[in-house]
Amino acid sequence: MARLLPLLEFRECVIADDDPLRWYYHPLLGRLYQRRVDVAVGLIPPGRRVLEVGYGSGTSLLELDDRFREVHGVDAHGYGGRIAEIFARHGVRLRLSRGSVDALPYASERFDAVLALSILEHLPVDSQDGAMREIRRVLRPGGIVVVGVPGLNALMSVAFRLMGCDIRQHHFSSPRVVRAAATRHFAIDRVVTQPPGAPAALMTYQWFRGLKARSPLPPTCGTSGS
Repeated sequence: MARLLPLLEFRECVIADDDPLRWYYHPLLGRLYQRRVDVAVGLIPPGRRVLEVGYGSGTSLLELDDRFREVHGVDAHGYGGRIAEIFARHGVRLRLSRGSVDALPYASERFDAVLALSILEHLPVDSQDGAMREIRRVLRPGGIVVVGVPGLNALMSVAFRLMGCDIRQHHFSSPRVVRAAATRHFAIDRVVTQPPGAPAALMTYQWFRGLKARSPLPPTCGTSGS
């Protein structure tokens, strides 16, 4: 299972009232949430420098620190200093910045890998290409992106209602939409679903990995629906 900070310390990392952090420690749902991190990080080969886009409360950062010499994170919230300080108590040095996925505050070709876990579903459909262009820009040639997106279907709507949320107020793009945008900028070489092989109507989560080609990808025609 994903390596997490002790719960009492992670509570100091909470960034909003609806922060999903608590579910990572839930006695029943914790394994499902931690698997999001396990699968995503497992798709990333070790390297020098990684960026997590939308790092939130930092649930992926310990695992990334095990694989990379430099761990960077960017998020729109302003709690990076506090989160970096909490992780520093455990000997983990983080380089956290404030910014958005459509205007990443980094030089081009800076990272070996980019992770976007449970973040791109919050963008509207017409913002997906801009996000993918920015991710591609900051990746070195041959670098990889790993994306994780929750399902957007009736099953997930019920699950969110049970947790006290309306999924349509938080998630605006389905895995199909996000992956379609990614295919216009990356060569997708791995797709994993939860449950394994589940159709869109029953899928609770999808991960995929894309490679930044060393030369520009040829243009593709059309877009994918939801």
